[in-house]
Amino acid sequence: MNFDDLKLILVPTDFSESSTGALRAAVKLAQTFRAAIEVLHVDLDPSLVLPPPGDIIAMPIAVESALAGAAEQLDRAVEEVRQANVACTGASESGRTHTAIVEHAARIGAGLIVMGSHGRHGFGHLLLGRVAEKVVENAPCAVLVVPQTVRAAGTTGGD
Repeated sequence: MNFDDLKLILVPTDFSESSTGALRAAVKLAQTFRAAIEVLHVDLDPSLVLPPPGDIIAMPIAVESALAGAAEQLDRAVEEVRQANVACTGASESGRTHTAIVEHAARIGAGLIVMGSHGRHGFGHLLLGRVAEKVVENAPCAVLVVPQTVRAAGTTGGD
């Protein structure tokens, strides 16, 4: 990877501690290489989670509320990056997380994807699998996977 040509860093986020750490790392890289950042949030399409006939159950109020909350968090993340004097935009996609990240990176011409090693736990983690691994396997550019920070108790997070 030629860092001299790095213009745009894609940072997928689920607003977890792991994603926040990855965003911090991306900001430092962007400052160093004078690159811009695009923060991407992927909303999991409910029809991908619920088997038929559950995938046709309409929950417009719950979905609208979740989307509005994610939009607010995305706006805050973008503003925090801009306060660090880094050009930043935000984007939202819907679908399978790893597929949406890879396709979005290709569409915007990202030179690097910076993402946390994990952020989802329990049932969500089981359904999504190892998103970071799938992104690394399929990405159109280099991927930097930032491990979850060491916790105060002295243990480390991991997939």
